[in-house]
Amino acid sequence: MEKEEKVVVILLSMIFLSLSISYLVFFETADSDISAFSSSSAPGENVFVEGSVISKRLTYSGNHLIMVIESISGPVKIFVPSDNGAGAINSQVEKDSDVHIFGVVEEYEGELEIIVQDKDDVLLS
Repeated sequence: MEKEEKVVVILLSMIFLSLSISYLVFFETADSDISAFSSSSAPGENVFVEGSVISKRLTYSGNHLIMVIESISGPVKIFVPSDNGAGAINSQVEKDSDVHIFGVVEEYEGELEIIVQDKDDVLLS
């Protein structure tokens, strides 16, 4: 191999290695920080929960949506702020609907609940 060919091979290897590392850092870890909700989930944790809607209601002040989902780990309270699509979700989801919900765990009055960040984080199964 000529000297120029060796330089090209080394540069191409470096580019491939850089792209591989970038992929692992930026794309592989994006979904790994979302875990299934459980009683041991901590406030601030990104979680998902699947289950059936037991109840839903809009709050008297603010038009926020509060739902209770029956999941594998038991009943889970879901809070959807009005600015995050509470009205749209309320019109789509019915009692006994099967849903898949993404959100952030928060503690409210001593109980864990999931706060929905966007209307697209509530999926009908």
